[in-house]
Amino acid sequence: MMRGEDSSSSSQMTLTLHQLDQKLVRKALAMMIVLHEYPLSMVDHYGFRRFCNNMQPLFKVVSRNTIKKDIFKTYDVEKEKAMKLLNKNRSRIAIILDLRTANNQNKGYMIITSHFIDNNWVLQSRLIGFVYVPCPHTRDVLAAALMDYFYEWNIDRKLLTLTLDNCFHQ
Repeated sequence: MMRGEDSSSSSQMTLTLHQLDQKLVRKALAMMIVLHEYPLSMVDHYGFRRFCNNMQPLFKVVSRNTIKKDIFKTYDVEKEKAMKLLNKNRSRIAIILDLRTANNQNKGYMIITSHFIDNNWVLQSRLIGFVYVPCPHTRDVLAAALMDYFYEWNIDRKLLTLTLDNCFHQ
């Protein structure tokens, strides 16, 4: 709880009793890095560490490897939630497939997004895959990669439509 005087008369505040939840702050930091696409190395930057120490001296800034693990844990939790939602859902699923190639590289990526009406009749959208697709990017290679995801997510029997964006056939 922060209490201070009128902001025009002083920039100092008095801090009253407050519990720091290290796990909650680490989770928020991981989400900030993902949301804003910050580099993991930012946790090693002197300026960031100094800022955190000034803001909350009790917070222990973690290493880039630890924050990476935190991000992957969050990913696993969110993936599990999305898989459960899709699994318990009774409606069919529309898939949009977007193909991208990394600049100056011959690396292809497939972005798989699901759209469905949930059991409460609310339209839901979930990004379920961002998949590296090895060369050559033939329809057989793309189909195999896509089917692997359908099986992993257990949606192979729930498919309603498949929409492909900027896809070519070889």
